[in-house]
Amino acid sequence: MSETPAPSIYETTFAKTDKTDAILVVQGKKLHVNKALLSHQSDYFNTLFNSDFKEKSMPEIEIKDVYFEHFATMLSFVQNNPIKCGAGDAATILELAERFQLPAVKRPMELILIEWRVDRNYKLKLADKYKLDGLLNHVIPLFTSKKQFQKKQKEEWMGSYTTTNHQLLDPLSDETKVKLFHRLIEVYPK
Repeated sequence: MSETPAPSIYETTFAKTDKTDAILVVQGKKLHVNKALLSHQSDYFNTLFNSDFKEKSMPEIEIKDVYFEHFATMLSFVQNNPIKCGAGDAATILELAERFQLPAVKRPMELILIEWRVDRNYKLKLADKYKLDGLLNHVIPLFTSKKQFQKKQKEEWMGSYTTTNHQLLDPLSDETKVKLFHRLIEVYPK
């Protein structure tokens, strides 16, 4: 007799309950969600569920051009039981949060990035791109040697920095460059 496999973390997190009233379908897999919760958290979902679009009356709404695991993880951050993810997924989760207008996802991802031991330049780029001030305040003091500043400057001259997820991030904003410059002055006074 074969056993039924245990449900995945995604299936249990997004199982149908008396509090769910919509189904999002990603890569053929269903996520049972609460319209009011997502509408409150996101202008994207508010428009999707409450405007005069055909999706408003559809029993299932397909979300395209996303990976199921990343999308489900992102959505879980606005629920009671977030799915654990690592710093390696941060760029993807933050990009999805921006695309689906879920600003509440930024803070937990920021805390994950602060806690995890990942490359300071990766943290700096994400902090700059997604305006994560707490992460920026965490990462700037990590620049403590002339060699680290020279490496950062070389990357800027070479153009965009490629993350482990093979996504191109734009060069640093002027505001972040100023903060790095102030840090350089602190590390190397006259």
